[in-house]
Amino acid sequence: MGKDAGKQEIMDEGKCLFFPNGKSSKGHESLFKFDVCDFQQNSLSPDVTIGCMYDTIKLPVLRFYLTTEKINQNCNTNACNSEFMNQPGILVTEPETYVEGAFTQNTVEEVQEQDSYSSNIIIQASFASDIIVNSDDEITFAPIIGVEDLNDTLLWLEPSPINSPATENFHVITIHYANCMKDMIDAFCDPDILTKTLDVRRILNDNTEEAGSGSGVLRDTISHFWQEFYERCTLGALLKVPFIRHDFTAVTWKAIGRIFVKGYQDCGYLPCRLALSFTEEVLFNHVYSNVLDDFFYYVSSSEQEILSAALTNFSAVEMEDILDVLDNYGCRRKISAESFKQTLLEIAHKEVVQRPMFVIDCWREIIKPLLNLSPEELKKLYLELKPTQRKVLKLLEFPEDMTLKQKEVSKYLKQYVRELDQCTLPKFLRYCTGSDLIVTGKININFETMTTFTRRPVGRTCASILQLADDYTNFPDFRAEFNAVLESNIWVMEFV
Repeated sequence: MGKDAGKQEIMDEGKCLFFPNGKSSKGHESLFKFDVCDFQQNSLSPDVTIGCMYDTIKLPVLRFYLTTEKINQNCNTNACNSEFMNQPGILVTEPETYVEGAFTQNTVEEVQEQDSYSSNIIIQASFASDIIVNSDDEITFAPIIGVEDLNDTLLWLEPSPINSPATENFHVITIHYANCMKDMIDAFCDPDILTKTLDVRRILNDNTEEAGSGSGVLRDTISHFWQEFYERCTLGALLKVPFIRHDFTAVTWKAIGRIFVKGYQDCGYLPCRLALSFTEEVLFNHVYSNVLDDFFYYVSSSEQEILSAALTNFSAVEMEDILDVLDNYGCRRKISAESFKQTLLEIAHKEVVQRPMFVIDCWREIIKPLLNLSPEELKKLYLELKPTQRKVLKLLEFPEDMTLKQKEVSKYLKQYVRELDQCTLPKFLRYCTGSDLIVTGKININFETMTTFTRRPVGRTCASILQLADDYTNFPDFRAEFNAVLESNIWVMEFV
């Protein structure tokens, strides 16, 4: 069973183990209603996969419960007896994976002492599938050990809570969509949040809770935070640098530093629109990259044009234009062709490194001890995370067997990605994966049959799946419908 296996696959494996050939000591499987519950004993959603749950919960051990309810035509649903069948622990290791039986004998002994129970009592036998997920994509099943030593049924006792040290670190944070930045900062003022596994619950603008949850929602929330941070707390055109706000104390900036760390630890996300030289100063207390290159992307396009021309041929640019640009950055020095480049380097360092030094000091205290990156690794990450049309096209993974109509729609999708600009491409990526940067290895394309009324692209960010209708007859219709989705600004996640 692969890590992309879902509820039905887990249920089928349980049936094969304890209802071989469709039969068990309790009867044929057709006499029972089956379900699978998670470690909180909530019924699993049909859309959840093992890999998705592992990414979401981030526990070393996942517990599932297979439940059976006997179908009885002579009694109502509430009077029917329920059963839980003992199941093995599933250990996923590398390179091979086997299933080994793991049963608790004292449970049987305790039940045998309860001879005063009536025969009509609800029956339960529990199973917990301990799943330790490593890098292997396959789960195989070995014979069950010790099943012959078990009683056929176990009388139901009050279930003991599943106590795991990892579950104690599970932390739910509530984020209002319209107030993402403030809610995130408030949550991350707690230093202990870096040691917790986060479950993000989002409140939509109509004050209802978003149905979606999981790793995709966390990635989308991190992306949403940094997008709002760029707009409210930074200066610069293409590259951003934080500016000092009178309403942001050191506590606030340190909370943002924790969001920086948590985004990288849990999602592989780095805010790459922050100037590289700024981030280097935070992590290494030194600038290794060319601060002047960052400064050219920090200034506006018109200012960049004047400064670049002056560096190439100082006399070819009107002095008034040069002075107007330099005056915007507080230059009070008399400029000549010989001193211009050095002056520009000093201004660039002042704007990118010196002015946000209070922010750098606050962030360095939080980030530097927790992010073990070299200058070369940081630069490589900046390059790898930034999306391009070519990179995104390589992420698209189509089904092996496609109909002629599906092949035609796949061509429309590739053409659409090639036409996306640098503003829309991150939106496309975020709609499919939850992140506006490349933090996932692939985007799975699924084709669905949709009506004309319901036809639209559907992104499932937890598993990085893009669902497309297979009945588009031309590219303009495909492009128009995808643009309408990306331009709607708020994407409600309806899937777990």
